[in-house]
Amino acid sequence: MIRPRQQDLFAVIGNPIAHSLSPVMMNAAFRELGHPALYMALESDALEEDLDTLWKMGFRGVSVTLPHKESAFVLCSSKDETAGAIGAVNTLRREAYGWAGKNTDWLGSNRALESILPLEGKRALVLGAGGAARAVVYGLIRSGAEVHVSNRTPERGEALAKAFGCEFLPFHRLQGGEQLPFFHVVVQCTSVGLTGGTPGHLVPQAFFQRGMVVMDTVYRPLWTDFLRAARDVGSVTISGIEMLVHQGIAQLEWWLETGPLPSNVVQAMHNALVKALCHE
Repeated sequence: MIRPRQQDLFAVIGNPIAHSLSPVMMNAAFRELGHPALYMALESDALEEDLDTLWKMGFRGVSVTLPHKESAFVLCSSKDETAGAIGAVNTLRREAYGWAGKNTDWLGSNRALESILPLEGKRALVLGAGGAARAVVYGLIRSGAEVHVSNRTPERGEALAKAFGCEFLPFHRLQGGEQLPFFHVVVQCTSVGLTGGTPGHLVPQAFFQRGMVVMDTVYRPLWTDFLRAARDVGSVTISGIEMLVHQGIAQLEWWLETGPLPSNVVQAMHNALVKALCHE
């Protein structure tokens, strides 16, 4: 059976995946570390079969993105306590008896947000109910925030809110201009705005307020319509690349078991993303 020998193999899998800049970021990190590895983007429409193929090919680690995070949770042979609480994984590591699963999305989200403000005691709104939303909700609650969830499909949003013991806010209430509580933090966790994906505006511009901290988990384009609308009314905005970098740092540290990454590696990851996005 074929096995990689000159380089460690890593990949991000999802569908769609052509938009992903994870290879740009991760390969920059490997170059800066001097580690012989190749990280690629692979489209997966049959996750169980595809993970088995990657295992047989000798891949050392896999990043998991939309729409596979919850399915990967079920398929991995083991997972840590945090992934169990979230119910989704975004990181798989090759171990002796199969894929071990971990969730680093919540770390990426928390670290990006906490670079702007402490989360404890803040009121937060999470838009979406998929794997990324589950991780963001978990991280916010873990940091002591009061969390509300809203989703276009109410059944999924209500299920997420119930799972984490937080409030569900019907999506239509965000559209109608009615008086809402002030949210210190708003995180957009759907694929709306993604390059090549679903166009449209999740919320009207009147929803945003000065002083809100607004983050979009979509990073391509760098300035989504969601972030532009928030910026234009004076909200503090955080682009999706901040969460991407921070969750990627945690992935690399787990895969390579190296301890904290040096600052020059982190900077190389960030620089590679900004360069790629600025050329679009």
